[in-house]
Amino acid sequence: MFDEWRTSLVVALLLCMTGNSAFAASKAQQGFQLYQNRQYKEAAQLFDEHLVTNPRDGTVCYYNAVCYQQLGNMGRAAAMYKQVVKLLPNSQLAKYASQILQKVDPNFRAAQVNSAQPTSASQSATSTESEDESPAERNSRVLGPDEGAVYYRPQGREMMVTVEFNGRPVEMELDTGAPGITIGKDQLSNAGVRPPEGPPDGAVGGSSNNVEIAYNTLRTNLRIGPFTLSNANVKVLEVNGAVPLLGQGFLRHFDYTVDQSAHCIRLRRKDAAVRSQQVASGVSIPFTFRAAGNRIIVEVDINGKKGNCMLDTGNSASALSFHSSEQASKYGAPVPSDAETVVHKGISGSGQAYKYTCNRIKLGPIEKVYAEVSADIGHNDDEEPLLGHEFFEGWQYTIDMKNMRILLLRR
Repeated sequence: MFDEWRTSLVVALLLCMTGNSAFAASKAQQGFQLYQNRQYKEAAQLFDEHLVTNPRDGTVCYYNAVCYQQLGNMGRAAAMYKQVVKLLPNSQLAKYASQILQKVDPNFRAAQVNSAQPTSASQSATSTESEDESPAERNSRVLGPDEGAVYYRPQGREMMVTVEFNGRPVEMELDTGAPGITIGKDQLSNAGVRPPEGPPDGAVGGSSNNVEIAYNTLRTNLRIGPFTLSNANVKVLEVNGAVPLLGQGFLRHFDYTVDQSAHCIRLRRKDAAVRSQQVASGVSIPFTFRAAGNRIIVEVDINGKKGNCMLDTGNSASALSFHSSEQASKYGAPVPSDAETVVHKGISGSGQAYKYTCNRIKLGPIEKVYAEVSADIGHNDDEEPLLGHEFFEGWQYTIDMKNMRILLLRR
């Protein structure tokens, strides 16, 4: 059971490393470096020394608790976790600390049950909103016209647009499947923008493998065509194995049309005071929107079997990408024994996949026969397959967020 706790903690830490100002103190900095090197005994000693003069530093309490748990001293670890819950009651770190305490401390578990209070519907809605969309994302705003066009440069199967970071141009891939906006530290430096410093704020994974990459958060102004995204929340990756991605951190503010024949994205602000009276034409396909991760989900017919897929124009690997061979079989497109093995690249580096053809893929009026698909090797399949940009070749598609539909028009 301890191994289970330890594994969950490692995952939690990768997702929740914070850049708290407490790490400005030298002992905490040294302790954090030792912790990263898995020198838990030495790190715990430095964290203890730091807490003598900074007893209310909840972030250091958390990492100190992890060190003691790794050393097998659960009594000391539990005491530290309780301090985290007390000092940072509404934080993500407190959430993870509570999960551990509920497993190792029966008294804590009982206290949590007794203190639970029912919430009203409005309170529940507010809580859900805060989980799906971070305060950092809610604080960004779009400035500019109600409507405008952004032209992209085709790069293979990718749509590349120019994004200005405080006046410094960066080529980024427009990716409807990316939850936010990501760029590598070296890519940012090469553009003449100083990357953020300090301990990582968290970690993210890509679609090519199960590796997670540490990132720091950059708050900045981005200009894309006639629009400015002020106070944008950008994840700056320690290492980026792909091109920078302009995802739903920007696109979620708009209804938009992708016109492949004109290499143009036409955007209409959702918060515009005066909305355009023009109604987009085309065949209407409903979709559902999952706020967690900003995912657009459509029902696709694959070899006569229907299943949900994620719209991901940043998926340049194939028309449809499965996350595993098992998922491909489940969706009606099993990997053949003679499938080619290829390498896919993403923000977290490269990974292997099987590449083969699928007899039929259909979404509304679009029907692809003998379409190229792929299935990742050694990857998880906790999300839907990715319906890529190639599938929509020869079609203009409009994402109508207000009415939750995709409008498809033959070009």
